[in-house]
Amino acid sequence: MANRSRGEGNVHRLPSGTWRAQVMVGYQTDGKKQRISFSAPTKKEVLALIREYQAQVDANIHISRSITLLEWSDTWYANYQDQVEASTYANYRYTLRIIQDRLGKKILADILPLDIERFLRGLKAKYSESQISKCRSMLIQIYDAADANGLVSRNPARKSKPPKKKRSASTSSSATKQKKDSFTEEEVSSIIANHSDDLIGNSVCLMIGTGIREQELLALSKADIASDGSSIDVNKAVQTVNGKSVLGPPKSENSNRTVPVPNDYKQFALYLLAHGSEPYIWTSSKKNPLFSVRAFQRKYYKMLENIDAVRRLSPHCCRHTYITRLQARKVPMETIARLAGHSRIETTDKYLHTAMDVLEAAVSTLNQEK
Repeated sequence: MANRSRGEGNVHRLPSGTWRAQVMVGYQTDGKKQRISFSAPTKKEVLALIREYQAQVDANIHISRSITLLEWSDTWYANYQDQVEASTYANYRYTLRIIQDRLGKKILADILPLDIERFLRGLKAKYSESQISKCRSMLIQIYDAADANGLVSRNPARKSKPPKKKRSASTSSSATKQKKDSFTEEEVSSIIANHSDDLIGNSVCLMIGTGIREQELLALSKADIASDGSSIDVNKAVQTVNGKSVLGPPKSENSNRTVPVPNDYKQFALYLLAHGSEPYIWTSSKKNPLFSVRAFQRKYYKMLENIDAVRRLSPHCCRHTYITRLQARKVPMETIARLAGHSRIETTDKYLHTAMDVLEAAVSTLNQEK
């Protein structure tokens, strides 16, 4: 049953259980009353929306209640294009579609923190924790832009609580960590000794010895490798945009760098110089000369399968291995960050996978001297 309280307008509960309120805000040109509506899961929440609206009116703030999240997020996405790399921008579309499919029809200014929390919890059955976190981060950006343009008075995404992370079973946890692991010294030795003597085998060894990303490797030309194999100039990378390989800049400004090649790894750089193609070391036989990251990964995993006692770690783990091995040899973190092309030491620290013998050596310093 509908009821009225001072300043609350007409408040009633719909058959669906949702509470709705209507407030008269004036008259139309034909003399009819002009009303705006508010909806929320509970009476308390719908009354809070009315009070918020009245406060905005008192403060002369005009919030649009006709723009949907779908409309504004499309505008935000279009304006965001020049702020990120093309590959990142293309990947944002996937996350945006998840948001729009579930919240797009809602009025932008009416969405509450509770709505966002329910939306995020509803994603758990289908999406990873990482993807759910991306959805919340994107909503924060969308609402920050809406706030800056006077479309909303608060950012409900910032006030929403992120869903609690699940405690994975030991098996699934191991699988997750394995993706960010590094090869052991024994595995590195096995890869170096048993790699296939072709472009993929020598490329993998070079990645372990220099820490270059697979995207950077695929963008290398012969001009980027010193004639004696002593260094590699990293100044571009292959990016995947809408399923197509395109040439772009490295991941960050600091990623533009010259990487020295250790003496024991020069043979792999020289192999790429002698046997690589043109215009790129890795040149595709298809119409697009850029070799795709996915095609490279297939060759990479196939090679690992032929080497005994080596785990099926991702290509990016070669980079983790490089950083971890440097740290184990007591190379300063500032130097490692520069070699890896990281802007911040904190980023480099996330790559470290300290070996047990290094940890044992560290705690041995606590032994009493005799």
